[in-house]
Amino acid sequence: MGGPIIVHPLFQHTLATPPAPEPRTLEEVPEDVLRLIAQRLPTAQQLCVLACVNRRCKAVAEAEELWRAMCVTRFAITSHCSPPSWRKLYEFNHSFLYKVLLSRSAEQFNSGFSRSGGGFVGMGIAIA
Repeated sequence: MGGPIIVHPLFQHTLATPPAPEPRTLEEVPEDVLRLIAQRLPTAQQLCVLACVNRRCKAVAEAEELWRAMCVTRFAITSHCSPPSWRKLYEFNHSFLYKVLLSRSAEQFNSGFSRSGGGFVGMGIAIA
């Protein structure tokens, strides 16, 4: 037969091979599973929260490829860019967007641009 099978714990002794034990703590979860969890977090804030859980989660959450994906999707930065740190680039773009463009000072910042139409789509600022 060969596929997965669900067996009540009282009848596990009837199986040809015993089932693999399920992880009971976060320390027992394989690192590739932690990476999959981190990849599916939709916001950088949630990724930072994951980094606060323990050392293993911090190592997974600080992976450059995760922050690269966040920069590419959030700020439309080309993936060919090679900053010294993708996380620092994300932090810079995030603080620029939310502290300058979306604050009250955005009116002063925006006054120098023409009002011909179009909205703010995204930006990519890389510091080499």
